[in-house]
Amino acid sequence: MTAPKYDISSLLRLRYAVDAKADTFFQWEGSIFAFIPGQAPKKIFKCVGMNVSKAKVEEGKLKVTGRELTYYLDPTTGEKLDRWDNPWTEEKDLPVVHIANDPVQMALPSFIPLETRENKYNNTTTIVSEIPLFYPNPLATEDHKFDAYDANKMYQAGEFFTFKCDSTELADSKTIDNVDVNWTRISKFPPFMKMGGKDGYLVYHCTGYKLPQTATANDLYPLLAKEIKERMTTYATAAPEYDPSVQNVSSWSYFKEHFEVYEKEPKTIWPLP
Repeated sequence: MTAPKYDISSLLRLRYAVDAKADTFFQWEGSIFAFIPGQAPKKIFKCVGMNVSKAKVEEGKLKVTGRELTYYLDPTTGEKLDRWDNPWTEEKDLPVVHIANDPVQMALPSFIPLETRENKYNNTTTIVSEIPLFYPNPLATEDHKFDAYDANKMYQAGEFFTFKCDSTELADSKTIDNVDVNWTRISKFPPFMKMGGKDGYLVYHCTGYKLPQTATANDLYPLLAKEIKERMTTYATAAPEYDPSVQNVSSWSYFKEHFEVYEKEPKTIWPLP
């Protein structure tokens, strides 16, 4: 049964913070499965990731700016992967280009209702966010330069989130610290896998949670904290505020932007600092 409707200000308190200058951290971990027609699904990676964001309601919109990292890990040991052997193409020692999206921004109209589901037995509410994606593939160029990495003309994917918190806290007016998240992503194979136009897709299945408002990047999972401290220092905070003049970064646009490094410096450790 659908719970009472909440609005963008509720999402601000759940996903971000009432204080527009405050950094809000989420972190997650999970598994990544490859699905190829005619073959059994295969777990090919574990993963661990984070997002740091700032947000405010302004001019009738929820304006968000953030940065996010997700690392591909060995499916057995959980260690960060720098190189990967493709079991389908048999190509060896492919550089693993981890997800480093900076910025990740959006401006949501404040009139959009939130889909919520309430569990009356444990007094929790789940907010559901379903984001289907379909747009021209950044790697689909006239010279077919990137066809070996992704030969599809369109980028097709889906991002599916459920955020769960205490119903009493959701009905209040303060920032909510105790929030669990489930994230499922369905997408084509990321370019570093070098799957070309091969049929199939990946499913990312992750769980995570919001860190308290007093948290810093040092409080993230050890791998994330170490990477941010030693290499990815800009990910310790979000940008000061939403900037509509700046384009969002995705794994596909990142790969295109840094392709020269990828191609000419194969021993590079990703993501780039």
